[in-house]
Amino acid sequence: MWLVVLALLGLVSPPAHPDSKSSSRIVVAGRSVHVELACQALSLLESVPLDRNGDRWLTDEELQAGRVAVGEYVLARYALSAGAAPFEPLQGELRELTLVDVAPGAFGEQRVVCSLAFEAPTKLERLAVRVQLFHENNPLHRDVATLVWNDEPPTGFLFGEGALVWEFEPLAERRVSTLASYVRLGIEHIGGGWDHLAFLLGLLVAAKGLRSLLIVVTSFTLSHSLTLAAASLGWVDVPSRLVELAIALSIAYVGAETLLVRRPASRGFEAFGFGLIHGLGFAGFLGESLLAEPLKFEALLGFNLGVELGQLAAVLCAALLLRFLPGDRSFEGDPRGWFAPRWLRFSGAGLALLTGLYWFLERAGWLPWS
Repeated sequence: MWLVVLALLGLVSPPAHPDSKSSSRIVVAGRSVHVELACQALSLLESVPLDRNGDRWLTDEELQAGRVAVGEYVLARYALSAGAAPFEPLQGELRELTLVDVAPGAFGEQRVVCSLAFEAPTKLERLAVRVQLFHENNPLHRDVATLVWNDEPPTGFLFGEGALVWEFEPLAERRVSTLASYVRLGIEHIGGGWDHLAFLLGLLVAAKGLRSLLIVVTSFTLSHSLTLAAASLGWVDVPSRLVELAIALSIAYVGAETLLVRRPASRGFEAFGFGLIHGLGFAGFLGESLLAEPLKFEALLGFNLGVELGQLAAVLCAALLLRFLPGDRSFEGDPRGWFAPRWLRFSGAGLALLTGLYWFLERAGWLPWS
């Protein structure tokens, strides 16, 4: 009770206002950087002694009288560096200080716009931004930053909740890192994509020989690359539930066909046809990641390369294993008629059939526990 009375009398400073936030726009042109920072006047009043009469309402006279203090405060807490580490702040200055939205009243919100200018010794190749505005009174203060790098599209970042430094990379540099990160993502996805691997291995055990094996892998690669690109870019939209059901049926189909067919033959057509469906499955995983990714081409290419690398590694390991396993491979007098021995061909096909049917029933919700 006494704290409230004292606060009303101006003897105790009132607590910091909630929902403290600001926005900033950073424009980089060569070695020059211009920043326009718009913050709540209350946030500034709580950190810089500008309020001469203690009414928590800022006038333009009060603001301009404290111009030097405002500049020192903002430049100490909104810092730019030409490199990520060590962080060496660029020299900056306060160019303009403007008070906007000054309509008084209980619901009026004043804002202060600070125009800052920074200059680097040479043309900037990258930029690090560190924002610690108003954290001494509002640890949860947030700044929504937008950065325009020369002629590139704007990029956004949210400062706050532990994110104090933004290590920005231009698109030219981010292309390599984006490509590499999506290659890794593709490898990880195929490594855990048991349904895709099961389909491929189902085709491998039924292959006629090395040439047939290459046709199968190439057909599958071409087809799923087409639908992966088309679906990820929004050109094709198929419900994910239908895609997952079709993938499970493709595995069951390959297993059933291998059990029924008695003559070695290339499975290129099956690999291409069902590869179109599997590509939609890859796209369902990748689609959400591409929504906020400006380098969509690099991301798509990297993910596809990662899938192919992971797929190729799995195929090579399986092919080596199949080639050296003992067993009968003959067909009509040709001792090398089949790529896989007879016992593995039929057991692998049966396993693919049962696994595909199980996944279909599970994904359809037709099992008691699904």
